[in-house]
Amino acid sequence: MPSAQSKVPSTGESVGEVSLKGRFFNLRTLIAFALALSFLIFILTRFDIDLSATWEKMRGGNPALYALAVITYFLTFPLRGWRWRLLLNNVGFRRDQGVNLPSSLGLGGTVLISWFANCILYARLGDAYRAYLLKEDTNVSFPKTLGTIAAERVIDMVTVFLLLTFAGLALWGGLGGGTASAILAASFSVAAILGLALLAMWRFGTKVERRLPSRLRSHWASFQEGTVGSFRQLPLIAGISVVIWLLEAGRLLLVSQSLGFSLGLLFILFVGLASALLTALPLTPGGVGLVEPGVAGLLTINLARVDAWSIALIDRSISYLGIIVLGAIVLFFRQMKLARRRRPYPSLPDDPATQSEEASPDGNDSGE
Repeated sequence: MPSAQSKVPSTGESVGEVSLKGRFFNLRTLIAFALALSFLIFILTRFDIDLSATWEKMRGGNPALYALAVITYFLTFPLRGWRWRLLLNNVGFRRDQGVNLPSSLGLGGTVLISWFANCILYARLGDAYRAYLLKEDTNVSFPKTLGTIAAERVIDMVTVFLLLTFAGLALWGGLGGGTASAILAASFSVAAILGLALLAMWRFGTKVERRLPSRLRSHWASFQEGTVGSFRQLPLIAGISVVIWLLEAGRLLLVSQSLGFSLGLLFILFVGLASALLTALPLTPGGVGLVEPGVAGLLTINLARVDAWSIALIDRSISYLGIIVLGAIVLFFRQMKLARRRRPYPSLPDDPATQSEEASPDGNDSGE
């Protein structure tokens, strides 16, 4: 059976080591964080939000329902790992092709680490970091792996748009036509842009490749193959995606119930998926400063401002702080495992007789 190494093109697909520390302690990252936090502070002060009342409301939540919300949310990562495994299989990363991929659970851990990176880095650099981590594990093509992640983004945004449309139309009167229309238009625009980009890559990718400098052609060809080739087994992949996003909405539903509010599944589904659009924007690390007021603003359709902000902040304690805490833990254990794997073993003497002579300098057996 050929090795994974033999499947990796040798022309310029090496990837330099990615340093999260170097990226995090970076002026652009710190500026992005500063702007996001400044915007969040501005929102909290400008709209006269009672922080003490919000904090008291948050403290009165049901811890059991909160814990269930945490479990519900982090159950999505093994599912994301399974879905990514299917996408990778679609582009030829399979055991029969000499590639031993990690399990769905292991790939889910890699996805979690990439989300952790997205929460502390600007411009969603965690997506590239995920591709690098898989290359580090299996020595597969970095551009092709990045293509599967791009395909995953398209699938997610189309799924979000379809579910948002379903929930938005069902709740049209209760949401207010203007709010629903704006969110549905934004969702449609994102899904349409990604879909058109995918179609253009499929139709004109070869022509683009011919116009690129020679040193970039192999990268583009692999990326195109990874992106366009991911769309097999689509019914199963679409089904997994729907379950993932329903669990995302389930997290917000459980958070609201932990504070004593019953808002209805369709309304929560609409709010949760609308917040996903804000998270996808690569403007601030992890959507800090955008998601919180966005979720709270939508919740004020049916709730008082204090109640809406209580739900939004508790929800972000899971979908942002929880990612940072658990992602850092998973990354730490991954690095420990890699360090043990790379640790050199002590050398053994080639000849047992040599070892015996070293133990007895006079050449006599120690038993004499």
